[in-house]
Amino acid sequence: MAARIASAAIAFPLVVLVVWAGSPWFTVMVAIAAAVGALEVSVMARRWGNRPAPLVAAAMAAALVVAAHVIADESSRDIWALPVVGVGAVVALVWLLRRPSRGTLFSALVVTVAAAVYIGGLLFHAPLLRGLDQGREWVLLLLIVTVANDTSAFFVGKALGHRPMAPSISPAKTWEGSVGGFAGALGASVAAVTLLDLDSGVRETLVLGAIIGVVAQLGDLVESRLKRISDVKDSGWLMPGHGGVLDRLDSIVFNLVVVYYFVS
Repeated sequence: MAARIASAAIAFPLVVLVVWAGSPWFTVMVAIAAAVGALEVSVMARRWGNRPAPLVAAAMAAALVVAAHVIADESSRDIWALPVVGVGAVVALVWLLRRPSRGTLFSALVVTVAAAVYIGGLLFHAPLLRGLDQGREWVLLLLIVTVANDTSAFFVGKALGHRPMAPSISPAKTWEGSVGGFAGALGASVAAVTLLDLDSGVRETLVLGAIIGVVAQLGDLVESRLKRISDVKDSGWLMPGHGGVLDRLDSIVFNLVVVYYFVS
C-alpha cells in the first residue's frame, strides 16, 4: 500500500503538469504510454503461445497517437477516420480476448496489429480531446473523475464489500465497491466542472460522471480478463504498487473515446 500511495503521489501531479503544458509534451507522454502499453499486451500474448513483434506493435501504437496530434486542428478534426479508429480499437480488443490461433506467421502478424490498435487506437483520442476548446480542462476532468471512481471503489469495497461482482475475472471486486466508485464519479464530476469552470449544465455533468463511472469499471474488468487469460497478476512492473501502464490506464482509455465524443 505504501508503494502504491508513493507512486500515485509522484505520478499524478506529473501527469497533471504535462496535461496543463499541452503540446508537444502531452502528445509525447501519451505516445510513450501507448508504446509501453502495446509492449505489455504483446508480452501477455506471448504467454498464451503467440509470437507478436513487440517493438513493431509499440511503434505502431505510438504512431497512432502522433497521427492524432497531427490532425487535432480545426480543419481536420471531423475526418471520417476518427470513429473508424475507435471501432478498430474495440475490434482489436475483442480479437485479443478470444486468444487467436497460435504458431503461424499470420496469427503473429494479426496479434501484433491488434496489440497496437487496441491501446494506440484508444489513446489516439487523447490528443484530439486535448485539442478541443477547453480541452485541457476536459482531460483534467476525466483524470479527476476516474481517480475518484477508482479510489472510492477501492475503499468502499475494502470496508463494506462482500458480494463479488465478477469472481471469475476479478475476485476482489464487489458490488458494494462498484456502487461506491459510481457515487465517487458522480460527486467528482460535479466538483471538477465547478473547479475547472467548464461549460456544462447540471444534467450533462451528472450524465457524464455516470458514464465515466460505468465505463471506467468496465475497462478495469476488460483488462482484468486480459490478464486472467494470460495468467499474470499485473500487466507490467513500471509503477511500484500499481503494476504496468495498462494497470493504470484500464479505467481511462475507453473513457477518452467517450468524453471526446460527448463534448466534441
